[in-house]
Amino acid sequence: MPHLVEMDKKYSNKGLKIIAAEIQGSSKQAIGKIIEENNVGFTVTKGAQGPVSIAGIPHAVAFGADGKLIFKGHPASEEFKDVVREALRDVKVVKEKPGGLVALGDVIEQRTWTNSEGVKMVAAVTKIDVDKVVFRLQKNGKIVPYPISKLSEEDQKLIKGMIEDE
Repeated sequence: MPHLVEMDKKYSNKGLKIIAAEIQGSSKQAIGKIIEENNVGFTVTKGAQGPVSIAGIPHAVAFGADGKLIFKGHPASEEFKDVVREALRDVKVVKEKPGGLVALGDVIEQRTWTNSEGVKMVAAVTKIDVDKVVFRLQKNGKIVPYPISKLSEEDQKLIKGMIEDE
């Protein structure tokens, strides 16, 4: 799992989307513990089905932007890393504009945000609307709409500056 966490941190802003599947029958609690211990920011499912057979554990499959299988093998291999890097070279990441319809990357990369009460969170902004932002939380990958007015003044200025730049 650490190699996937590393790849997610390195390439998620370039278009990489990781979905991990636990296929050994672990409990939800055990999966949750692994997610927390490894600081996983991508989706982890319990079980998986599909047209690709698994040859061993751990195992990874990668699909290109066109949906075609481009890799099948060990996720810690250099070949896997090379295939992912090569595939990402061909992906155009489009930043969403306020009011836009397309989001293939973060509008603001992951950073620490502070709300008006001083509570901090680490998240990326995936969308900005007139009165709210949509965060992807680093801790668990959840997507959370959040009113801009509930952010600290400094963070509100940053968001409003992004809107004005558009």
